[in-house]
Amino acid sequence: MKETENDNRREQLVWKLLDSYFQFRTPLPEEGSIQENKTTLQIQDDLDPMMTVGEMEIALYMDEHGYGFITGEDGTVAWAVWRQA
Repeated sequence: MKETENDNRREQLVWKLLDSYFQFRTPLPEEGSIQENKTTLQIQDDLDPMMTVGEMEIALYMDEHGYGFITGEDGTVAWAVWRQA
């Protein structure tokens, strides 16, 4: 029972951290926003000083919040992200 409570608490904390990280970022362009595509690893690196967040946790969050994929000129794939300037 204790482990389940800890898992739930971790999930809530991860979600709060991701909400904070994406506070000024959107899945679609808005007036005055700049494109700032990020891979899951780049997002992990940005969050790592606060808390280690797993790839699947980030992917689930991104999907849940409407973020899609974009393919770069070099063929690599990243999350399509726009940031308020």
